[in-house]
Amino acid sequence: MSIDTSTVTNATQAVQQPADATGSNELGKDQFLQILTAQLANQDPTAPMDSNAFVAQLAQFSALEQAQNTNDTLTQMLALQQTTGQTGNVSVAVAAVGKQASYNASQMTLSAGGSLGVTAILASPATNVTLEVDDANGNQVRSQQFGALAAGSNNLTWDGYNDAGVAQAPGNYTLTVSATDISGNPVSVTQQASGLVTGVTFQNGAAQLMINNNTPVSLSDLISIQQVNSTQ
Repeated sequence: MSIDTSTVTNATQAVQQPADATGSNELGKDQFLQILTAQLANQDPTAPMDSNAFVAQLAQFSALEQAQNTNDTLTQMLALQQTTGQTGNVSVAVAAVGKQASYNASQMTLSAGGSLGVTAILASPATNVTLEVDDANGNQVRSQQFGALAAGSNNLTWDGYNDAGVAQAPGNYTLTVSATDISGNPVSVTQQASGLVTGVTFQNGAAQLMINNNTPVSLSDLISIQQVNSTQ
């Protein structure tokens, strides 16, 4: 008895043939179902497909469909989580405008004729504290000695001049505080700064606070937000 295998051959060729110029070596659930249907339509009536093999193929099809549905659900959940997180960050940033912010500080922006201040929190007393200022190219422009300072918070100010007494151009500068004790051992230093949140900017899609109109601060560097005291 002859069997018409043209339908099976055509279905198989349709699966093997790429849908576009790039092609694909993956067998999707639609192609899998197409082959299975072709097999059922063209099986030998005198020797039908083994029932165990048929059940196994159906189980494979079901597992494939569930896996694809799970991937789609996870993709949607991830997109929703990312959107929710970004929206929450923007809300926090906007709510901070007009308030006083404290943040971890190293890179800061110098305005024309201005100065920059940093709070150095020393883990223990230090006999020698140094503030180094580097420009945006990493060149040192100032090394300022502050002598001995007590443990805790100490406010240090760079006046905006280099070691030769020349006023520096406006732009980004990196302030680094180092300290040593009486034995010359390093003292742990944490640098912080504070300023008025005057706006919100975005860097690579992430919200940042704009401090004093010129210094962007990432939300991850934010320490605290406080209401500005106003006089009536």
